[in-house]
Amino acid sequence: MCQQNNITKSKKGKHLDYSERQSIERWWNRDKRSKVEISELLDRNEKTIRNEIKRGLVKNLTTELIEIWVYSADVAQQKYEYYLKAKGPKLKIDNDYELKEYVEKSIKEDKKSPEVIAENIKKMNFKTTMCARTIRNNIYAGDIYDIKPTDMIYKKEYKDKNKDKTVCEKVPPEKSIDYRPEEANTREVYGHWEGDLVIGTKKRGSVLFTLTERKTREEIIVKIPGKKAEYVAQALDLIEKKYRNIFYTKFKTITFDNGGEFRNWKSLERSYDKRRKTSRTQVYYAHPYRSGERGSNENANRLIRRFIPKGIDITPISEEFIQKIEDWINNYPRAMFNYKSTNEILSEICA
Repeated sequence: MCQQNNITKSKKGKHLDYSERQSIERWWNRDKRSKVEISELLDRNEKTIRNEIKRGLVKNLTTELIEIWVYSADVAQQKYEYYLKAKGPKLKIDNDYELKEYVEKSIKEDKKSPEVIAENIKKMNFKTTMCARTIRNNIYAGDIYDIKPTDMIYKKEYKDKNKDKTVCEKVPPEKSIDYRPEEANTREVYGHWEGDLVIGTKKRGSVLFTLTERKTREEIIVKIPGKKAEYVAQALDLIEKKYRNIFYTKFKTITFDNGGEFRNWKSLERSYDKRRKTSRTQVYYAHPYRSGERGSNENANRLIRRFIPKGIDITPISEEFIQKIEDWINNYPRAMFNYKSTNEILSEICA
């Protein structure tokens, strides 16, 4: 029997070395030993041997010019060294064997949590320090070989910081305000709107989706759960359901700023009614840092701030109160209309 099998057993978790690969080549190719036999001879897991043989397989020609698959220790070693270069920096815990043993003992025997272990490590003289999250990541990745995730007293889920991050869709040039119909620019025709969000407390809570008609300054306010593109699209769905067929003539265009919550122009233009083949409206975008191009909506939002100042949480505010704000704005006398209100102007248009 090979002398290698009689010496001390291989350390668990240690990578195969070149001498072991040479032994695998001899036993697999010449002696026709099974993978189970080789794993026992090397004191390795059978899965490790299976993966290793798969890594080193190459085609070879016999003396009869027949192609066969054989294991090559040299090929396997070259692949191992190549992938090792792409592995990245060595794990912290691999630099300190005593630290690894301490973590293993603390979790398996002392039943401590990674948070407690991390605090204890700060007070001890190890070569390296580790935070609780690093300890958990090492365990989940299988880098601390004698510990399984089930060995921990409880599992902690870390929030993905990028989970709720808005991904902005690329907007085609023809969606720029420069391509908006001239009748919208001159305010001569009813049905061209400007839209925005009124934020309560930053990064949390409900917000107000506001729409202002350019000709009459008609105001529509919808409370939505948060500052997300999907919520804005859902708000437009509700407005479309409310006005039904009138919606398509009432909302000819809507101009937004370049915020991520408005950049999904396809979902904003697409009708909730799958039977409708054409867009329900046309969306355009103002130039960056040019809020004056949506001045009517900005001024309307200032009126809303009379009732809901900045920093006030919008979540507990009732729909009835929001409707009162909308009604107040639409009934407010305006100097530009000779002190007529929006509702008075609308009644004259419909007459």
